[in-house]
Amino acid sequence: MPRPLGYEKRDPKKLEARRFTAIARLQRGESTSAIARSFGVSIQSVQRWALWHRTRGDEGLRRRPKKGGHPKLPREKLASLPELLKQGPAAHGFDTPVWTSERIAGLIWRRSRVRYSRDHVHRLLPSLGWRWHKHTWLPARGK
Repeated sequence: MPRPLGYEKRDPKKLEARRFTAIARLQRGESTSAIARSFGVSIQSVQRWALWHRTRGDEGLRRRPKKGGHPKLPREKLASLPELLKQGPAAHGFDTPVWTSERIAGLIWRRSRVRYSRDHVHRLLPSLGWRWHKHTWLPARGK
């Protein structure tokens, strides 16, 4: 899914620094509403940071690793997938020239013994430079 116009990717280090700055300002007696306004966040966010700091100390404000498991498909096999798809469905035993998410999931299974649902394939392919067009997957324009 494309990001909204003007969206800036958040830097975890900057976000952590912002939380520490907010707590320091709270400790100097500034109001939560003034801090929230200056950072462009909700009052609840500042209150949540204060709670984290009260209950866990500085560790509560530090950045945490992203949640989620490790990808099932190794990076090198994932990188080779677009090349396999460019060969076309016929090269992989299909009788029509249409790449569906279900067929691609089957191809991944046959090549890697990693099972992906068709829904996951549908979310995965745009990050590899492929787009969904009229019931088939195609390389993105210019790829």
